Amino acid sequence: MKILHIIPNVNAKMGGTVYAVINILMLEKKMGIKSTVLSIKADEPDSNLLELVTVKILPPSFPARFSRSINANKWLGKNAPDYDFTMIHTIWGALPIEASRILNNLQVPFVIWPHGGLDPFDLRKKKYIKKILGPILIRSMLDKSAAIVCTASLESERIERYGAKNKPTVLPLPINPLPTTGNRQKFRQKLSLGDNDFVFLFLSLLYYKKGLNLLIPAIKKVSISYPNIKLIIAGSDLDGYEKKVRAWIHKCELKDRIIMTGFLSGQDKQDAFAGSDCFVLPSMNENFGIAVVEALSAGLPVLISDNVYIWKEIIKEGGGWVCNYSIESLINSITGILKSPSDLKNKKENSRRSAKLFSPENLKDSYKELYQQICYQHVKKKNYKVN
Repeated sequence: MKILHIIPNVNAKMGGTVYAVINILMLEKKMGIKSTVLSIKADEPDSNLLELVTVKILPPSFPARFSRSINANKWLGKNAPDYDFTMIHTIWGALPIEASRILNNLQVPFVIWPHGGLDPFDLRKKKYIKKILGPILIRSMLDKSAAIVCTASLESERIERYGAKNKPTVLPLPINPLPTTGNRQKFRQKLSLGDNDFVFLFLSLLYYKKGLNLLIPAIKKVSISYPNIKLIIAGSDLDGYEKKVRAWIHKCELKDRIIMTGFLSGQDKQDAFAGSDCFVLPSMNENFGIAVVEALSAGLPVLISDNVYIWKEIIKEGGGWVCNYSIESLINSITGILKSPSDLKNKKENSRRSAKLFSPENLKDSYKELYQQICYQHVKKKNYKVN
């Protein structure tokens, strides 16, 4: 079986969607599938992606902000029939919209992974143009797709389909456990953290929706009663948001309690998981949360908001705590964690069990079933078998 993945940007620091595709590709490789990635933006392509599969990077066309590429369209027209089906990751922009049209004309099945792009929260951005284009372009795109895939049940319940008849399929992302164990002592020594410091780790893009506007003042409030708490903020800047974060830290006089490390990957990220006591992500919106599952797989319990769409599954397995998107709720949750070492111990013991819900081994059959269904529906006289 051969699958083509289309993703506009494969920059390693863009976060979620890039890592989502990498984890899907890793599972496909284990399943014996030959995968290819088509992209038009790659200033700093993820090295794991380049080592994993063939990546075809073609230049965008003017104006680049529309994510359009005449060369990519030509390449698709010539090469798409060589694949059994195509997965289009993200939905807004010229590349995914034009790709769906080309694929439909060639009668090559395609799957839409919105990755949050059809969530009401995301639709607030450039909402007027999306209101116009949605019923015209996106509805047709969705109706012609072989499947619309959501990564969580909450996402599938909330997405806007603009009247499209196709119903979404829920298929969680297969998150591989970290390849090696992190070094707790190394991480703490590097950041001058004491043995008695209780370390909360925020590891995500520095972006307005991630909840840092709540987390920083919450840490300020809780630190009055618990002077041994520290917050590590690890992540790359998006749209200049880092300046605001640093300003909040300065205003709250927390330079001695909050450490910003910048983007972490590989062994550095694994050391951060090992060296922390609780992962925290109080987002306004998160259609999945790859770093949340990675933290759990490393044995680190998580504190997440109920806007992280996989929170129900995690809480059911006892891998962490959930709060509302408010400073008060966040303060109460952090205080509760610090007050109860026994509960923290239990959550830590349950964390890896929660992560297994999203393991490739647990999800392999679900992916196999979807892939076979697409092939059986759209390609005749062929017998597909995924090992």
